[in-house]
Amino acid sequence: MHVLIATDGSRQSLASATYLRAIVDPSTVTSVGVVAVLSPLAAVPFAKDDAEPAPKAQRSFRRAAEEATAEVAAGLEGWGPPVTRHVYSGTPATEILQAAERFGSGLIVIASRSSRRQAVLMGSVTHKVMNQATCPVLVHRATGHPRRAKKRTAKKTATD
Repeated sequence: MHVLIATDGSRQSLASATYLRAIVDPSTVTSVGVVAVLSPLAAVPFAKDDAEPAPKAQRSFRRAAEEATAEVAAGLEGWGPPVTRHVYSGTPATEILQAAERFGSGLIVIASRSSRRQAVLMGSVTHKVMNQATCPVLVHRATGHPRRAKKRTAKKTATD
């Protein structure tokens, strides 16, 4: 089975890859693809008459995406299956779904950082991938919502 791991460079997406390593037997995985997607609006700078042929901003976004995939791949080093890294440009959810189809992925691993309210108002990459994927999707929330965690701790302290 091919596993596709989506990363946006956040610590949550790195934690999702680490979580995969902890719960999945590597003998069941034939290969892993780590994907980062550059949003076209972030990758295209404002037009200027004196712009360089390859703008520095565009190179830095690509470099950051490449570093993010390298970090996730390094976290899977020694786990077993071979890991490939890919950087695409486009709409993140669409590119992740297309990569999953292209590689014949049996599982997509993605972190969730947005709240339900954010997903409803703006849509989220995780929500779109989860609802449109043709294979199982492992959605990993690396940490709970900070305000909820503080409230739980406060309630527990107050009742003790």
